Amino acid sequence: EECLFSDPFVAFSGRDRFVENLQNLGSFVTTYSAKTLKYTVSDDGLQVQTKVMVKLELNLPWKPILAWPWGVTYNIDAESCLVTDHAESWDIKPL
Repeated sequence: EECLFSDPFVAFSGRDRFVENLQNLGSFVTTYSAKTLKYTVSDDGLQVQTKVMVKLELNLPWKPILAWPWGVTYNIDAESCLVTDHAESWDIKPL
């Protein structure tokens, strides 16, 4: 519930806020796909790194398509086995 979610632009805590942010995108994205490019787990099992190729079609008259490699690092609490940090990264720098 108190996981820290971050990306190159913003950071916030709480699963409910993350779910709300995703729901706000619902009417803006018409189709999407994701393909796993990389998945690694640390030796102690407390960190997972992923890289996914994301492709979105936006709900605009000209139907633009956005695609980018999206990385996420998950840090996991050893006692609860819950994710404590969800840190997103991109292969491009934010403006």
